[in-house]
Amino acid sequence: MNREIDRIKQNPAYRFLLLGGPLVGILLLFFIFHHGVAKQLPIAVVDQDGSSLSIKINNALNASPDVQVIAGTQDIFQAQEWLKQGAIHAIVLLPGNLEKKVFQGLEAPVPVYINGTNVTVAGVVQRSVVTTLSTISGGIQLKKLMLSGNNKAQAMARVMPVNIQKHVLFNPYVNYGYFLNSAMLYFTLFLFAFMASVYSFGNELKRGTGLDLLQAGNNSVRFAIAGKMLPYTLIFSGFSMFIAYLLYEVEGMPLKGNFLFIFFGQFIAIISYQLLGLMFVAVTTNMRLSLSVGSAYIMMGITFSGLTFPLEGMSEFVKLVSAIFPFTWWEKLMISQSLRGAPIREALPYICYLLIFMLMGMAWFKTYKRCLSDKKHWGKL
Repeated sequence: MNREIDRIKQNPAYRFLLLGGPLVGILLLFFIFHHGVAKQLPIAVVDQDGSSLSIKINNALNASPDVQVIAGTQDIFQAQEWLKQGAIHAIVLLPGNLEKKVFQGLEAPVPVYINGTNVTVAGVVQRSVVTTLSTISGGIQLKKLMLSGNNKAQAMARVMPVNIQKHVLFNPYVNYGYFLNSAMLYFTLFLFAFMASVYSFGNELKRGTGLDLLQAGNNSVRFAIAGKMLPYTLIFSGFSMFIAYLLYEVEGMPLKGNFLFIFFGQFIAIISYQLLGLMFVAVTTNMRLSLSVGSAYIMMGITFSGLTFPLEGMSEFVKLVSAIFPFTWWEKLMISQSLRGAPIREALPYICYLLIFMLMGMAWFKTYKRCLSDKKHWGKL
């Protein structure tokens, strides 16, 4: 351990992988998703009616927290150009004779053109615009029914005969920060834990210092690896506590489960990624190749984790592939214990899966020892 601490002091690459990189990555991602919900997304209103009703719709849309009317015009072609240029995300067209048709009791459609390039933005804009227009439409219908002799309760029952009571569980504010930050911050930490492991273990082969490492561990590869990993494990565990502070204290993310169990899962996940780094070095006996192949493997983990596109919508083969990435099981553990507050017995299998990855890495200890002792594996880039 003392030997590794001296290396960290002498080599700036170690310090970047251990301190600078994780800190910058964690803070950058935290501030990107800190607001949690996309707001004030720009849209345009094409008002071809110019009536009091169209002005009311315009004001209602502008009052919505999700969208902001940044442009108004009577020329639909001009609005289409803004949409193509990316200046706006949607066009709300208020056609001529809109108010007249409404007062005559005729159907008055309001076309809405939404840029679907960004699925998240399109969903937020569509929900906000449709909700606003539906509210105004319901208000007009309510007034008509009350003028025809119905009291407010009767009119409301006819406007909304089926009243939906929506209860959003576990993430009631539909806050993107809660599920994106809780995943991306830890993924950044695991990525640097893996990269630091590959670099530190691979450097022993690259510089031909394997025998010196074994000597420091009394010729025991287990002691040598444990002592070499320990400074990194402790520092990355400290970063995991820093992430927890950002999530639960600064951002206010709900903590409905057992934090000690979450921290234990973090600790196991960090060691699993470190040992996977050792495994890649032992398999390839080449630091540069390990970094390249290992980085691709780690980055694929977040793609197959079901973070943004659910696993239930993937094919059976992809579901099986997702199981070979530790991050899949860490994410399930995090959501289970932090947001849903599930019993610990439900999260225990996720811990067991992470332990399997640890055992996979430990299975390559003897191979790595042979690489440290054999000069033919030394000096490779």
